[in-house]
Amino acid sequence: MLCVTLQSYKRACGGVTGGLSRLWAFDPADFDFTQVATGDPYTVVARRAGAMPATAKMFPIKFQFKEAERTWKQSVKSCSVKYEHEIKAQLPQLSNELTNFLKSLDAAGCCCGLGFVIQHNDGKIFVMGERYVNANTIPFFEVKMDGSDGASGKLYDDFNGANVAIKGDYTRELYEFTGGATAIEGFE
Repeated sequence: MLCVTLQSYKRACGGVTGGLSRLWAFDPADFDFTQVATGDPYTVVARRAGAMPATAKMFPIKFQFKEAERTWKQSVKSCSVKYEHEIKAQLPQLSNELTNFLKSLDAAGCCCGLGFVIQHNDGKIFVMGERYVNANTIPFFEVKMDGSDGASGKLYDDFNGANVAIKGDYTRELYEFTGGATAIEGFE
């Protein structure tokens, strides 16, 4: 090809499962992701030099079962491409613990950005908001909580809790992490 290099898309025949299985939040300044070549999945994650093991963690977020999803929408103006990424998850029970968690998301989103590791129900894992890849700083991927809401519900069996919305725009779809969930759990 003279103008652009394209590639095919194909996958093994079989079912595809939707939904999210697990979600972790992290400080993008604490972790470095490794990929063999640009465009490849991330294969390894490590704490950056100087990151304190006591605080540089992957923080699991327990959401309401079957009530979380990841979406994205691509748009283009001239040749400027934008992907609008969003994670939505229901966090049960209005409580002081939930208030403090939401305050921490607000502060981190405003001051330094948020990072998320997202495991889909099909087992694939994706990274959102990373800052360091192969020990190099990548263009800023600003992720923050935006548009969340909550309610106590009216009836005994109504949902009581928060609908958390995490958003971030970037120049591409999220990269997959192939190092496995056990690697992420090692940072909890």
